[in-house]
Amino acid sequence: MKKLFVVLAILFIGILLAGCTSQPATPVATPTPTPVPTTIAPTLTPTPIPTTEVVVVVVNQTPNATPTPTPTPQPFVTITFNSDMTITPGTTVIIPVGTKVVWVNADPYKPHGVQAINVQTAQYFGSMDTITVPYGNSTPFNVTFDKAGYYDYKTVFQPETIGKIVVTQ
Repeated sequence: MKKLFVVLAILFIGILLAGCTSQPATPVATPTPTPVPTTIAPTLTPTPIPTTEVVVVVVNQTPNATPTPTPTPQPFVTITFNSDMTITPGTTVIIPVGTKVVWVNADPYKPHGVQAINVQTAQYFGSMDTITVPYGNSTPFNVTFDKAGYYDYKTVFQPETIGKIVVTQ
């Protein structure tokens, strides 16, 4: 076993010595920089009146384009008269200011309509008269509520139902 260690030690030392005796690498030539010709402006003789120099920098720049505003779609709620004499989504609707309320008659057999109960609602409906909501979706009746408040109306041409539009800020 001792002989094996001695042989390994001699091989290890031989490998180390072989690596130390290798020739150094040839140096790489570095290019010398080429001098850039420079021109030196002659010095002007001073004058009693100082001269001013104006430097104008022209930059090609696109003018600031004004973005075209994208119209915000107006929020709306649809109140539908159904053929089973019900109203969807119900008789009381809560909406924010600026929302359009659209009444649609989805009943192909009976006429339906709305009527203002008070003057406050009449200003949005145009009068205290009955407004007939036509069959189908061709020309539904719609109102945009622009002030917070409670707007009462009733349905007509069916069992009378009181409805309320609650407009919040």
